[in-house]
Amino acid sequence: MEAKIHFPKKNPGPLIRWIMPSLILTKTPDGSASGEKHPLENEPVIIGRSPEKCRVVLPANAVSREHAKIVPSNGQYYIEDLQSRNKTFLNNKAVDGRHPNPLKNGDNIKICDFLFAYQDENAKQIIPPSGKKPSQEEEEDEDTSSSKVEAAFGRDSPQQFLDTQPQEKLRALIDISVALSRTLDIKLLMLAIAEELFKVFKQADRCFIIELDDENKLRPVVSRVRRHAAENERFSRTIVRKCLEELKSYLSEDASSDADVSAAQSIAEFRIRSVMCVPLATQDNKPLGVIQLDSQDRTKKFSQDDLRLLVCVAALASIALENARMHETILGQQKLEDENRAAKKVQEGFLPQSLPVLPGYEFFAHYTAARTVGGDYYDFIPLADGRVAVLLGDVSGKGVPAALLMARLSGIVRSSIYTQSDVAKAVTNLNEQLMIANLEDRYVTLSAGVVDPKTHRIELVSAGHLSPFVYRHQTKKLEKIFAKEAGDYPVGWIVGHQYTIHQITLGDGDSLIVYTDGIEDAQPASGQRFKEYGVIRTLEKAIAEVDNLTAREIGARLIHAVQTHAGNHPQFDDIALVCYGRVSDEVQAEIEIDERPMLDKG
Repeated sequence: MEAKIHFPKKNPGPLIRWIMPSLILTKTPDGSASGEKHPLENEPVIIGRSPEKCRVVLPANAVSREHAKIVPSNGQYYIEDLQSRNKTFLNNKAVDGRHPNPLKNGDNIKICDFLFAYQDENAKQIIPPSGKKPSQEEEEDEDTSSSKVEAAFGRDSPQQFLDTQPQEKLRALIDISVALSRTLDIKLLMLAIAEELFKVFKQADRCFIIELDDENKLRPVVSRVRRHAAENERFSRTIVRKCLEELKSYLSEDASSDADVSAAQSIAEFRIRSVMCVPLATQDNKPLGVIQLDSQDRTKKFSQDDLRLLVCVAALASIALENARMHETILGQQKLEDENRAAKKVQEGFLPQSLPVLPGYEFFAHYTAARTVGGDYYDFIPLADGRVAVLLGDVSGKGVPAALLMARLSGIVRSSIYTQSDVAKAVTNLNEQLMIANLEDRYVTLSAGVVDPKTHRIELVSAGHLSPFVYRHQTKKLEKIFAKEAGDYPVGWIVGHQYTIHQITLGDGDSLIVYTDGIEDAQPASGQRFKEYGVIRTLEKAIAEVDNLTAREIGARLIHAVQTHAGNHPQFDDIALVCYGRVSDEVQAEIEIDERPMLDKG
């Protein structure tokens, strides 16, 4: 809504074009800037999630049903937080109840992941009857006696600037806008900006575009000078830090006379006279860096119009820089994903691709990494006299470091199994190899068993690993092999430790179940872990429902139960499971040896 107010003809005063202030939606949760405009009138405007009660509806669960309110009072507007769960922020500061100060043009209001800009153009719409721009003396709140001007950084529309500025500067702003749209390379972006600024600001001797990196350090991206000389390519950190800390644009006709910065050694050392410094910032006012122009000639000074142009350039450059950084992040993520996929393929190569072929026995194995690659490990190693070594381990930690140790572990394990006389000596040798490697806080829990199909005995070493379970077909019972305090130390833990063998005999139809702690740690969003109780409950249910329970049936049911329990919640830890055992006489004739690939991807 727009109203025109005419002053009496007897006393012709300024013509005021009154435009209602508005809230402009500048950022949404997906990172886009919709530009959606909400005019403010003389009625309170409620912002929140509820379509029934709110004029400005924000469809996100984090937003309260009635989150905040814009309240008109005496021609001004105030922001009020309605005791929201996640608070309302005005210029990055939390609002408690109604904010005591009225909103000003350019203020930012943040509600969860939504960002609004308060736009009030009325102060800029005062036009004298002649239609000419007011003189400098007629403008309000302008201190012409000071050599320094500071202004809060705002994202004023470049179009507003275009309506009032000379043709040369208009062309520069357009050229800069075009240059910014041509590349997503940050270095090329900044070079293009500096080149155009030097064309426009003939009085500038130096131009710096300085980036604030992730460690809060200033890093010059572009240094442009008209005259190359010693120390002439260094910028004033005093002015830059002041600009960034307060997020204000800075203009001085004579920096050497300004009390705030004149004491800085760089002002005198670099012979800085007139200077402009404008912050670069994200849509939510996170500082990215600055653009600084300075002159070393006292006769060449920057004006407030120059500062306004530089603020418009900074607004365009900030958006371009934010987009370029986002592009770099996306490319980095894609590269990382490609590397992770390659690492996953390599890791799959370390795992068995088929089940062992052992007459009278059946095998099942499952592996799922919590991340792209993981540190759980299993292997089947054929030995002399028809025996098979079955190993399952868990490397401490997750992700790439654990996967690297897992890759190294697989080679050392095979070497130890082949060169040592029994499984206990093999694990002892493995421990010494890892201790020599000095893996610091890294270690491996390991369950290593050697199955002899002639005697049906298993020689088992448990190196700090969760106790396996044995399903007894004849009694329909489930047995836990080791008590909580039993078992040896993890591999890579104690120098010189000698590991011991425990013997288990499998009867007709019996199976051994070995798994890593990712099974017990599986949990849904509620946080309720699967635990050992979940394992026992699942296996006892299977025993009750199936007469001739095989290793494959046990493994499949246990994995299904874990996945059902966790639902869609992200996997907390790597999961590995190996089940193996004798096939009962009742089903022996029906079993076919399964040679399918063993890396179960779910």
